[in-house]
Amino acid sequence: MNLKIKGVSSLSGNLMIAVYEDESKFPKFGKGDINIVHAVKSNNPNIKISDLVVGNTYAIAVFHDANGNKYLDKNFLGIPTEKYGFSNNARGTFGPPYYSDAKFKVYSGQTLSITIQ
Repeated sequence: MNLKIKGVSSLSGNLMIAVYEDESKFPKFGKGDINIVHAVKSNNPNIKISDLVVGNTYAIAVFHDANGNKYLDKNFLGIPTEKYGFSNNARGTFGPPYYSDAKFKVYSGQTLSITIQ
């Protein structure tokens, strides 16, 4: 599967990508079934994720770790200060979206786009 990330505004740091098959771990970064650290070299990166099983259901969480500290930085209120996004471009109201809103089924040759905000 190919993953296209939109909304990258600077060529610094890394994209931290977590793929979840297990709903109970979503969206805890570092707890995904697949965890990828991708150096940002383009404003519209295209990342190949090869270990997904066609027909299975997953959800993806991604954030732009612009300062390279491997954490999603937040302000004193707990609101993220770095861009982030989820599969299906799902958004939560007061926190992350539900797994059910971000899940998708994998098919052969699939390209999935996520816009980080």
